[in-house]
Amino acid sequence: MDWSDLQREGRGSLARVLGDLYRRFQETANQRYAEGGWQGMTLAHVQFLSEVDEAGSRLSDIGASLGTTKQYAGKLAKEAAVAQLVSLEPHPHDGRAVLVRPTQRGRDFLEAACAVRRDLEIEFFRDFSESERKLFLALLDRILTRG
Repeated sequence: MDWSDLQREGRGSLARVLGDLYRRFQETANQRYAEGGWQGMTLAHVQFLSEVDEAGSRLSDIGASLGTTKQYAGKLAKEAAVAQLVSLEPHPHDGRAVLVRPTQRGRDFLEAACAVRRDLEIEFFRDFSESERKLFLALLDRILTRG
């Protein structure tokens, strides 16, 4: 294959399409968070907050749920704590661990982010019939669950 064939193959790949779709969703969501008064908050912060239990979660558990490292979860936790979305406390039974708890401000942001997600999904699927929407989601779910 020559270079242009390789480029053409890459542009039509599942990886490229999913990457482009995710980037578009992420950029639009981040812009809408800022427009809603949540400057500096990103989809990564939403995903982080979505993994925090109301009673508190360990950073290692959050990292595992996100499929990332404890260190990256820690970075997001520090950013969320600076934004007053979470509190960071020593774990009551493990002095080495940090417990992350959502604040009321964190709950408010997650609620706003859920509204943004719902709006974006409505926009994304506006040209789909209900059966096409269900099929699209079912096919993606099937790809993901095959592991």
